[in-house]
Amino acid sequence: MRLTAEAPTPDWDSFEFALECADMELRCYYDTVTGEVCVTGPFEDDPGERERIDADPRRYLEIDRLPAHERYQWMARFATEEVGDALLREKLLRALEGRGPFRRFKDALLSAPQERERWFAYQANALRRAIEQWFAARDLPVRAAPPWARRDGGYLHK
Repeated sequence: MRLTAEAPTPDWDSFEFALECADMELRCYYDTVTGEVCVTGPFEDDPGERERIDADPRRYLEIDRLPAHERYQWMARFATEEVGDALLREKLLRALEGRGPFRRFKDALLSAPQERERWFAYQANALRRAIEQWFAARDLPVRAAPPWARRDGGYLHK
């Protein structure tokens, strides 16, 4: 991720929403001029937004949702690499089998509040890494570092 004074400052919170958006009717776009995230769908706040995006496709880059398999891998890595309690680790890995692993995984963590908090921190870091990778893959500069960047100017995720 490059910092440049001429680039926009992305709306980091909206970008997180866009990557995690579960509503298949919505499409999210990054405005490379303003840094805003535009959301289109059946209930648009601005009915002309879709037309603006279509009229200038180089300005607006679609933000694809994180694939389910990637989020699944985060859960599997957390369980195998971060959870020290063998019984909880096995419970989490069993939760990942079959249909509905995302809900079962979170439910399995209900009995371990400290591990549940660690999971949410782990997931947030993985999401932030994905955001940084999105910008890096497109060589898109930003004016300001994301709020999770370290104080020394480096990024948490390389």
